[in-house]
Amino acid sequence: MTEGARVLEARDVAVHFPGRAGLFGKPAPTVKAVNGVDLVIAAGETVALVGESGCGKSTLSNAIVGLQPPTRGSIRIAGEEVNGASRRRLRAIRRRVQMIFQDPALSLDPRATVGATVGEPLLVRGIARGAELKRRVAELLTQVGLRPEHAERYPHQFSGGQRQRVVITRALALEPELVICDEPVSALDVSVRAQILNLLVALQRRTGVAYLFVSHDLSVVRHIADRVVVMYLGRIVEEAGRETFFADPKHPYTRALMSAVPEADPAVQRGKMRYVLSGELPSPANIPPGCPFHTRCPLATEICLAERPELTPRPDGARVACHHA
Repeated sequence: MTEGARVLEARDVAVHFPGRAGLFGKPAPTVKAVNGVDLVIAAGETVALVGESGCGKSTLSNAIVGLQPPTRGSIRIAGEEVNGASRRRLRAIRRRVQMIFQDPALSLDPRATVGATVGEPLLVRGIARGAELKRRVAELLTQVGLRPEHAERYPHQFSGGQRQRVVITRALALEPELVICDEPVSALDVSVRAQILNLLVALQRRTGVAYLFVSHDLSVVRHIADRVVVMYLGRIVEEAGRETFFADPKHPYTRALMSAVPEADPAVQRGKMRYVLSGELPSPANIPPGCPFHTRCPLATEICLAERPELTPRPDGARVACHHA
């Protein structure tokens, strides 16, 4: 990957939230939602970010798009630093990165027509207005499988899948280089999910946009990702290309996630090896010493309690943070 091909380069990114004082003014511990993450995404690439709820996926996404300032670290979009940028530069940078949220019903203004919603970023940026704005909105709606006349309708007049197409249209209106997809199909019916995923793939091939695809559903990730990144308690514990990741998961946490994915064939499901984790996910305000996963890991030994493993490259191109991978 060349330097010029990088649309996202995040280095040692941390997002910490100071705890509020409790009873008798006792200070609460700091919540370390993201705790030192390195992540690079190339132009036209889809990187899936997976892990349990509370692992820091959405917080990292918000930091990348500029909704949450990082506590430390560097975030570069197409070579430009986000953290500490002036309002003028940040406005220009934000045109290059957009976000698709989980629930399309909450992402759209119920009082605005679809045409007004899709056209707003073009109008605000001074890119189009009047007849040209109307033409551009019709063109964008057609790209996602909707009709130009849909511009006059309101969100409640669409199905869930159609509303998510509108959200995708708005995200792509400014021709961004990176789109962060935060659980974009989890709120949709199963029958509609494949349509939206196929649409995202088709739009990527047409425009060359890169995706950071945040999800907890590995069956969806298998369909869309070029590379998979696994987070646990604010850190990356495994990273690999899609084929390597699904053929040979190395971290015990990844194996547990994979074993929880149901198989369509009952015979395969019965013969599948299960990795069952014990205990609960620790609080990001009280991260265990050593390897953060040792409290739930069946392979944990003395070194895991004392020393945090670094993300180490493997011969097959994967990177794993585990003493016993």
